[in-house]
Amino acid sequence: MSSTELFASAPVSAVILGVENLAASLAFYNGTLGLDIMEEATCSGPIFEAYWHLPAGTAARCAFLGHGADAVGRIQLMEFDSVERSRIKPADLKRAIGLFNLNIYTSDLNRDLAQLSEQGFSFWGELAHLKFGPAVGETYELGFDGPDGVAINLVELLTQDPATMIGHLYNYVAEYGRTETGFTSVVTTAHTVADMDKALEFYYGPLGMTLFVESVLEVPELNRAMGLPDDARTRSVLVQGGHEYGKVALAQPLNYEIPDLVPRAVAPNIGYLAQSFAVADLDTTLSHCATVNADLYAGAAELELPGRGKCRAAIVRNPGSGALQELYQRL
Repeated sequence: MSSTELFASAPVSAVILGVENLAASLAFYNGTLGLDIMEEATCSGPIFEAYWHLPAGTAARCAFLGHGADAVGRIQLMEFDSVERSRIKPADLKRAIGLFNLNIYTSDLNRDLAQLSEQGFSFWGELAHLKFGPAVGETYELGFDGPDGVAINLVELLTQDPATMIGHLYNYVAEYGRTETGFTSVVTTAHTVADMDKALEFYYGPLGMTLFVESVLEVPELNRAMGLPDDARTRSVLVQGGHEYGKVALAQPLNYEIPDLVPRAVAPNIGYLAQSFAVADLDTTLSHCATVNADLYAGAAELELPGRGKCRAAIVRNPGSGALQELYQRL
C-alpha cells in the first residue's frame, strides 16, 4: 500500500513527541535509528496555539521522520520554545497510565547494547531472551529510557518459521526492509489505560482497528522486570490497523495501582504527547467519537501538519485513559 492510500482500519500513523532539544533527539532517531527526515518545519500562529492549548506567541521547531512507503509508525518531534516545559515521565518508570513506549524492531540487539551504552543510555535490565512457545516463537528484547524520557523497547525477532507469529513478522520485515542502520519505524506503541473496555470502544469504533491478541499477564519474572509486584495481573490487548506496523499494545492493571501521566502529557511538555491517525472523513469520525465519549481536546481546524501537508485535524481524549489521540484528514 502506498503512502497516498488510506487504511480502512487505521493504524498509528505517527507518534507525537515533545523534545527538549530537537538536534539531540534527531541524533538518535535519524542518526542512530536511521529514520529518514521527511520534513523539518516551524509551526506557529493562532490556529497552532489553539490546537495545542499554548499561550499566544508559542512556536515549535518540528521534524517528521519515518521509513518505508506507508504512512504508518512515523515519528513527529516538536521542540516548543516555551520556558514552561517539564518531563512527562520520570526516569526509569516502567509502567503508568497514558501513552508509554515505542516498540521498534532491530537486526542485532547485541550490537545495539554496545552502541547505546557508549551513547550514555541506561537500560531497565539485562537483554531478555523471551520464549513464547512453539506457535509464537522467540525474541530478544531490551528496554531503556530514550531521548526526552520516552521509553523505548527494541525487539530482535529470532524465529524465522513463517508458520509462527514471530516468524511471520520476521519475514514481513525482511521483505519490507529496514533503515541503513538496521531498524524499523514504530511497529507497536504502548498505551496503559484505566478502563480497557472504554479504550477499546475508541480503537474498535471510530478507528476500525481489530483484535490482534489478548491475554492476562501474571508471570512473576515478567512482573519483576517491570517493577511490579510478583502477583500483579495485567489485562493485555494488542490491536491492529490495516498494517503490520502501527499496532497499539494496551494494558490495564487489574490488582495494582500505578502513576497517571495523562495530566502531564500535554504541550509544551517533554515526552510522549499523542498518537496520530489518518481518517477518511474527519466529521464522520468525530461524530463516532462522541458516541464513545471520546471528548474533544481540540476541535476540527485546518492547519499544516508536519510530513502530511494541509489537513483538517482534531484531537480527542481516549475514553479509557484521557490520553490525546490526533485525527487528521488530508486536504
